[in-house]
Amino acid sequence: MHKRQVTMIIGIMVVAAIVAIFAIVFNSSSHQSEETAIAASSSSHKQAATKTDKTSMSTQKVVDKKAANSTISKQQETSTSKATQALDIKALLQGQIDAPKITSVKQADKKVTVVFEDDGSKTLDEFMAAYAKATIAVIKAAVKNGNQSVTTARQVKLEDGMEYAVAAKWDKEQLVNAAKLSDGVAIKDVLRNADHYAIGGAAWDALTQRQKNDYKNQQHGGQSKVADDQFDKWVQAGIVKN
Repeated sequence: MHKRQVTMIIGIMVVAAIVAIFAIVFNSSSHQSEETAIAASSSSHKQAATKTDKTSMSTQKVVDKKAANSTISKQQETSTSKATQALDIKALLQGQIDAPKITSVKQADKKVTVVFEDDGSKTLDEFMAAYAKATIAVIKAAVKNGNQSVTTARQVKLEDGMEYAVAAKWDKEQLVNAAKLSDGVAIKDVLRNADHYAIGGAAWDALTQRQKNDYKNQQHGGQSKVADDQFDKWVQAGIVKN
């Protein structure tokens, strides 16, 4: 009897040990499965987050690109709207009966340069008046057009070549001031309102002393006290010897 009890106790202990081992294995497997599931879930979440971030970055790039293109487009439109259009000088002076012929026209960077030609049929006073009238017409049109500089000259033929009998340049403020002058303003007022002016030697010599006094007896003058080498060289280039 004693032996049977011992055997039963040993059997119970063996069963308990097996159950305990099974429980430990089961718990370990379950815990490992949970960790695996959590790791898989975390990995999936990271992949989803990465994908979302990439999608977000891609979307932002598209938005930024569209915004940049829109800005460039607006800048181009603004630039175009501010850009000056070329003036049709011939059409502008077509209605003037005494308008001098046009030798050349240059328009660039909001600057207008016009050279008139003398037909030799006018007296010096008529010549100067026609130049003044044509120049004022160009100045007024240039200001309306948004130009910032106008240079005009009238070239005459001499026995030994050609020269600019009269030339002048108006920039910015003086250009605006000159545009306020009347259409029939005297040549002296047209030139004295310029930044720079020059009267050719032949024309200067033909002026009376009273006319020379109108320019304070200066063959070269103007409102600007600062020398303009570019203008001076341009006037000098208008002198062509045979």
